Amino acid sequence: MLRECIVIASIASRKSVAVARSIKDLLGFKVVGVAHTHHPHIYSRYFDKVHLIEIDRGNVEWIYTVASIAREYRCVAVLPIDFIDFYMFSKYSYVFEDLGITLVSPKHESIVLVSDRVKCYEYLGDVAVFPKQVYVESREDIEKVYELSPPLVVKDVGDASNPTFHLDYATAIEDVESRAPVIVQEYVEGVARGYYVLSFNGVPILEFTHQRIVEYTPIGGPSLSARGIVRDPLLIDIGRRIVEKLRWSGILMVETRFSEEKEVYYVLELNPKFWGSIDLPESLNYRFSALLLTLYLHGLEKALDLKKRLAVGSGVFVWLLDSFRYIPKIVNVWLYQLNYFIRNPLRSDVDLTDISRNIVQIATAFKRIRRERNLWRKYLDYSKQQLNVWYERFRKYFSADRKALVLDFDGVIVDLPVNWSKVRKELIARGFLYPWESITRALTRYWYRDRDRYQRLSELIEVYEEKAIDNAEPLIDPEIVRDLSNYVEICVASKQPMKVIEKTLSILKLDKAIDKVMARDSGVGPIKKDLYRECVEKLNARKVLVVDDNLEYLVDAYRQGYVPMMATNRLYLIARSYRLGIPGDKPSRILDTIRKYIKIYMKQG
Repeated sequence: MLRECIVIASIASRKSVAVARSIKDLLGFKVVGVAHTHHPHIYSRYFDKVHLIEIDRGNVEWIYTVASIAREYRCVAVLPIDFIDFYMFSKYSYVFEDLGITLVSPKHESIVLVSDRVKCYEYLGDVAVFPKQVYVESREDIEKVYELSPPLVVKDVGDASNPTFHLDYATAIEDVESRAPVIVQEYVEGVARGYYVLSFNGVPILEFTHQRIVEYTPIGGPSLSARGIVRDPLLIDIGRRIVEKLRWSGILMVETRFSEEKEVYYVLELNPKFWGSIDLPESLNYRFSALLLTLYLHGLEKALDLKKRLAVGSGVFVWLLDSFRYIPKIVNVWLYQLNYFIRNPLRSDVDLTDISRNIVQIATAFKRIRRERNLWRKYLDYSKQQLNVWYERFRKYFSADRKALVLDFDGVIVDLPVNWSKVRKELIARGFLYPWESITRALTRYWYRDRDRYQRLSELIEVYEEKAIDNAEPLIDPEIVRDLSNYVEICVASKQPMKVIEKTLSILKLDKAIDKVMARDSGVGPIKKDLYRECVEKLNARKVLVVDDNLEYLVDAYRQGYVPMMATNRLYLIARSYRLGIPGDKPSRILDTIRKYIKIYMKQG
């Protein structure tokens, strides 16, 4: 028997160690871990006792087994970890209540509501923005898919969404027919951010926000590195409005994608459980786990007292051991993670006081290399299917008359080495920029709300951009662009100002090869899809190919009917774009490929 103990289940989850550590450090509880399958965390020193019970967690036997272990050790509470644990334990909460054991979980009906993507969309639509979506219950509802504009995402209705990505209706509908009932959404690209909260009756007790840096797969998934706190009042306000509307008690994570151009947070889903990146806030002394347990065992006042004693910080956390999955995929990503780890090893999942768990986790990671390689092949195979959809649009581009090629400037034609950190500091000091916002976001804000301030902001930034021209590094071969200009009309669409673009093009001897330049000071604003559209109208083009280094802009370009191509030398971003069916490569290679295809089609007549 252990004195003052709690049970955590299931500990076969990467979240469990951070939760156990928080509770032991702050509250001094003994922790009994129950795992439903073999996992490296069963060897962690943060569990005083471990039980490996190989049971399907969807079976009621799982509940009775965990409850009996809690009774055996006379533990005061049971703390679920994954969604299935929260779902099942809350459904059979009377099992724990009858034994006098506190179940640290929201009510079952609350969990059911927030995990149902259809109900959430309907219930919270007045307090948050969701991606446009339809619910397809059966084949009879297939026509609903045509209400959306590709790229599309098909998701399961429950907690495990199993998303698939589609550039056209045909493959999406084929997927829907095999999986219905499903949710079909318009794909949203943007910055992946989350709002975490521990609340009581709709009032936050502890809040945290984070931004993902690297994810399980390039197209999404749990964080492998993330930073926080993100001090954006808009994100916090959205989270608070959701919590208030739900009158939520317990922990909750609001997963979002942020569009800087649109100034919109799109809510992707709600997670009524411990989130995969719980290590990040816990490492920064946002002790959600300890406060949650205190709230349920001792009440709101004690939880608030504990919160007052927390000296919180900000920073980056890296799941280096978990990142081994990238070694057989994109090894540069793992090296990127390693670099973060070397700079601050204490903010990682490598705990030198937890040697046994580390060794087993590393050994397990290497055993999984073949499996990860196979998963990567599937990822690429799915991507190839969508690439075929893209290729049909690409092929039609070359066979059409009045073709236009639209190029971004910074990141495609040149790398303009502006000291953006210095620019931001000046703009914040002058009152043009909020500390939490990007320059792109500020340009959008002023364009729609204050044109005079927009012009002044643009001029302040331009001073730095002009200074960078002499050190600009060409990313393409100017001769290829000059050659392309013999076959297609070329427009530069950029958030840089006209003077900077024209001066740089002149230095590269490209001024005569470019037919049109649309810049942020051309009168149509800084929004990329508006700049694209203006290029198309000025050139009177029927078919348009867009080369840019920002995937959000390329998704907009695809929805406008254009042919998008991703310009970057980062394999992670190429793999992300490729999963949607949009190919990516270095700018120089992309333009060379376009030139080769044009000449092939010219020979074919």
